[in-house]
Amino acid sequence: MHHQERTAVLLITGVLILLAISTYLIEAAGKETFAVPFSDTLEDGTLAVLTGTIATAANTRTGGHLMLTVNNTSIFVPDGALDDPRDAVGKYLRVTGTVQTYRGKKEIITASPDDMTIREQ
Repeated sequence: MHHQERTAVLLITGVLILLAISTYLIEAAGKETFAVPFSDTLEDGTLAVLTGTIATAANTRTGGHLMLTVNNTSIFVPDGALDDPRDAVGKYLRVTGTVQTYRGKKEIITASPDDMTIREQ
């Protein structure tokens, strides 16, 4: 291998190592680190975090998804997450998801049930 080829291989290897480390650090920090507090004025596609008491909880009629209401805001959780959603009503929720407008009202869409934390008040 020529000197320029070795240099190129070393540079590419260094960049790949740097990308791997950066990816690990970003994933370790979690989505919530990059989220802003939820507000009705946020643009669709914004990563937001919402906390509060769960007012309503129900599975959708089709698809087995979960719909929650916190602070008068709807939260859609794909693939459900709770065996009996009624048990979650009155509990504290912290959820991170993407803001979306549905039927003229802002809501949060999570990527998975892992994006929410439910606990006693």
